[in-house]
Amino acid sequence: MQLALKLQRQPLWIASVSLALVGTLVLTWLPELDRAAQGYLANALSDNLLIYASARGLNALISVIQSIEISFSLGAGVAVNLGEVLDPLNDLIERFSAFILYGLAGLGLQQLALTASSSIPAKVLLSLALIIGFAWWLVAENGLPQWSKKLLIFLLMVRFVFAVEVGVSWVLDKAYFEAQQQEAISTLDIAQIKLESVKEQYLEAVDDRGVFSGIWSTARQIIGSENQDGIADLAAGAIVQLIVIMLVRSILLPLFFVWLMFFLFKRFIPD
Repeated sequence: MQLALKLQRQPLWIASVSLALVGTLVLTWLPELDRAAQGYLANALSDNLLIYASARGLNALISVIQSIEISFSLGAGVAVNLGEVLDPLNDLIERFSAFILYGLAGLGLQQLALTASSSIPAKVLLSLALIIGFAWWLVAENGLPQWSKKLLIFLLMVRFVFAVEVGVSWVLDKAYFEAQQQEAISTLDIAQIKLESVKEQYLEAVDDRGVFSGIWSTARQIIGSENQDGIADLAAGAIVQLIVIMLVRSILLPLFFVWLMFFLFKRFIPD
């Protein structure tokens, strides 16, 4: 009786809710959605691992340069270490390496959450909740009780919020982050090549022109000049760029979507 009255009084509303239900069920079981999100996160993890390897390579090279100590006598024994010029950059790289690990952990948690929300039990649970809730809404005189509305919205958010977050991250990558990240990685590679060259030139210059000349010529390459950025400036600029990208993509964006999920839940489904 209640169903017949609803069909007579609200045919368009029931048809709209039915279409929304069918669309939600299709999206819930659509494999391409989850496959694309998991593929994006896998690629992001691979990129961050490559960045981590590049940073550790720079760190190892700086450690080798810092281990080169030239001793000479000038009334008393004096030790000269060019690697001290690289101390600030080395500290930055070490902190950057630790930050990458946090970024990798963030991406790993996203993968775990996406895997759980796109699992067969999660899909079955949401589908049953939607179908039962729709049938209950059709036959019940007062509609759905408050607790069932909260449960349905919570299940919907858990199912789709992480996929939407990955989609937003993908859009940001294509619009801005991808090009910036490739540029920063290329800069780090250039800095590493230059540092390897500096190490060889340093030792050769010491042999050919003496300690002071060798230190001066190689330190200029590391520090730079008014007309040309030094190796430290190149590497530091690239590292700061990568920190911003990873901070937004791996930490801030997921936290924002989790906050948004709970905010919307509280906002639209009050106690």
